Amino acid sequence: MRKVFVIAILVGIIILIAHYLSQPKPLRPIVVTWQEIGEVWGFVDLDANDNDELVVRDKDRQWWWVQFSPTAVARQKIPVPKGAYRYWASTPNVVQLLDFEHPQTHQVLLITRHGEKWLTEDLGKSGIVIVKDADQDGQVNDVIVWHGQTRRVFSRMKDGTIIERSNLPDFQADLDGDGKEDAVYVKPVPVYWIVGKVCVRFSSGSKASLMPYLPYIAVIDMDGDKVAEIVGIERRWISSIAAPEYCFHCWRYENGRWRKSLSPKFGGIEWFVDNGDASFGFPPRETDILIRDEKGAYLLAVTKKGRRVKVWEVRWQKDKWTKRLMGEVPKHIAESAYLIVFTRVGQGWIMVGRMLPPVWQCLLWGMVGRHLQRFLPFLRESQGHFFVYGWDGQQKWTLLGRWSNNSVMGFRLADMDGDGEQELVLAFPKRVLVAKFEDGRWRKVWTEVPPFAKYGMIGVGSIRYGGREWALFHQEKRNGSRCVAIALEK
Repeated sequence: MRKVFVIAILVGIIILIAHYLSQPKPLRPIVVTWQEIGEVWGFVDLDANDNDELVVRDKDRQWWWVQFSPTAVARQKIPVPKGAYRYWASTPNVVQLLDFEHPQTHQVLLITRHGEKWLTEDLGKSGIVIVKDADQDGQVNDVIVWHGQTRRVFSRMKDGTIIERSNLPDFQADLDGDGKEDAVYVKPVPVYWIVGKVCVRFSSGSKASLMPYLPYIAVIDMDGDKVAEIVGIERRWISSIAAPEYCFHCWRYENGRWRKSLSPKFGGIEWFVDNGDASFGFPPRETDILIRDEKGAYLLAVTKKGRRVKVWEVRWQKDKWTKRLMGEVPKHIAESAYLIVFTRVGQGWIMVGRMLPPVWQCLLWGMVGRHLQRFLPFLRESQGHFFVYGWDGQQKWTLLGRWSNNSVMGFRLADMDGDGEQELVLAFPKRVLVAKFEDGRWRKVWTEVPPFAKYGMIGVGSIRYGGREWALFHQEKRNGSRCVAIALEK
């Protein structure tokens, strides 16, 4: 009897230990706060050391370069005149070059750093300036300059010097199937900010051109046959109040000519994809939406019809567009959703979005509530909601939470622990919520922060430091910005 009792105790202990070890480790946030001297405009890595810096402009319109660390920040003036205009370049990766226009002479300057030294390049009076990763080396350290019909390209070298590289294309890929990379050059139309002309110089010496007149294009192997195609997105506005329609274009070069195919229309809701594998280039910015897998690449599309919001995997195969239903957004969310953002996390997804209040509540407020508010001041108009779901990429949706739109002051997705998968941070007036979606379930932790003002814009971003990303919130004030950076212990 005694042996049975001892064995039972040992088995119980083993079960408890196994249960404890099976539980996910708690999230341990690290919070850093400081007062910045001005408005945070963006993030750079000018010294190319894989730790990002902030670009800040003070009340005197002087630009500053701010080095972040968990213990302190260090600042230096950027060697440009007060009031210089910075071209806003938005890319999936942090830039290693800054471009400024002189406020009086309108000369364009390129700025970077090496060690403790500033390095500059005067480009003269230029038309269109595009900061991007033109040579596809993973570093956003190239600048394409258009002045009329003249195209010039500059790159930051490892020693910090800026050199001109006249033949550097916008894309390099095998478009004709000979196994050699071809050079693709994109000419933007500055008036409408669209891609007006695409020129291809094949490795054989022959040339071809294309006139897409679209805002977004990419050069990528869509069907996995090791031959690239040119893909574009067209956005059509039906009316000023309805969400736009989208359709995809694909051009394949065969036997000396372009073969084009157009996808069905997708529309009814605005959606965005974060953390894609490739980007559609746009003259002033880029957007992620292409996702690679063993079959090639596909696009994520979202449609809304009545109360149904569906997520589609859209592929181009053998000159035809096909779509496969991946999943359907829960109906109570789909009914009123007007914005959805999808982010990949491993094999799953995080869905963040905003929804309007039900129509009947809006009608009731307009007919009755607005008039009663004169006598009952506590009555308030119904507000929309901000929602977050985890999704397994098939059918299972796991709710993290729903909050009123006014209570969520900002959100950010970032790889906060350096494991290659993004976490979500939501900012509220007095605290932030950090959440990780893993194995179909949420782990979350609340952490207190110095209170944000009830009203006022909260800027969001992420800054790399120490092998992980810090979610950064900055609230603009008259004398600068209050910054809060959050990461997770590894």
